Amino acid sequence: MSITNHNGSVTLTSLAELGSVLDLETLPPGPSSTTETEHSPEASAVTPTLDLAGLIAQLASVSSGLETMIRQDARAREQATVELAQYETLLAERHDAERALGEARRIRAAAEQLATEAFTEDARAQAAQHTAVARAAELSCTQLLAELTRAAEELASRPHLARVVSEQRRLVQEQVEAAERARVDQAGRLSNGLAAVDVALDANDLDRAQQLLGALNLEFAEDQKVRSKVDVLRWRLRQRLVMPAEAALREVLRRPFRDDPEAATARLAELIVDNLPEDLARRVFGLWSNASGRVVQQRGWLEPRRYAPATSRGMVFARPTPDAAYEVVSVLGLTDWKPGDIVKSQRIVNASRELELR
Repeated sequence: MSITNHNGSVTLTSLAELGSVLDLETLPPGPSSTTETEHSPEASAVTPTLDLAGLIAQLASVSSGLETMIRQDARAREQATVELAQYETLLAERHDAERALGEARRIRAAAEQLATEAFTEDARAQAAQHTAVARAAELSCTQLLAELTRAAEELASRPHLARVVSEQRRLVQEQVEAAERARVDQAGRLSNGLAAVDVALDANDLDRAQQLLGALNLEFAEDQKVRSKVDVLRWRLRQRLVMPAEAALREVLRRPFRDDPEAATARLAELIVDNLPEDLARRVFGLWSNASGRVVQQRGWLEPRRYAPATSRGMVFARPTPDAAYEVVSVLGLTDWKPGDIVKSQRIVNASRELELR
């Protein structure tokens, strides 16, 4: 039951009586629901516009800040460059002061010794004067060195320069370490290469040794061990050529080759004359030529001729019968011809000379 007071207000005794007092149609509309707001066309149109504008403003602020920082960093870098030049100048001057101080100390010590040990009074007096001058110079150098050291340390303590100096020291240390690694690697290549050469030489694999030494010589041409191995290999290679030639010469001068010109010619023709010492190559050529002449004589062939386009290299050819073409009897050091080939070139015939039988 509702009660009306004397001032016109109404007092409710229960919630059920609220409907009888309020006129719902006269009440103002309440706030819309969250779902309605989220799906409202007006809200979906306004909110992104406001967010994009704020984002653009934020990016502009960041860009402006970055440009400011870049300018500041450039000025700091420029200042650090100037300070670095000053620092390097101070270090150079300090180095000169240290050298001057060392020279002053040396001169003072020599003057003091002369002042004590000089034979004449005049020499001792002059040495004493020089001692005083050297001592004053030493003191001045000491003071200058201290001032330069303080100035260099003060510059080095500045933040930007300290960073540059630290970076330089890091780079120098990296270069030193890289150089040391390169030195170690190079020493390893040299040691391993020489060991491989020794293995090849011990196995008498001269071709392999020559290949290995060729690679080593490109990098270590001035190394004494490499040069020594090169000399050993050169001698071994020479012996590899010389020994067969000398053995063949000894054989053809004895029986049975001495009495068998065909065998003697074949034995000499199989030799490799490239790179033989000249005197040895000429001896081989002479004996081969004589043996080839004896073969022609033994066969009863006619008009023997010798073609020698290069020193200690050639071929001997003759006619089996008076009407036959020239046929190769033997070849020494020429790869384009072999025994039995027919000589058709008149140029070669004209370039040859008659072989005198001995």
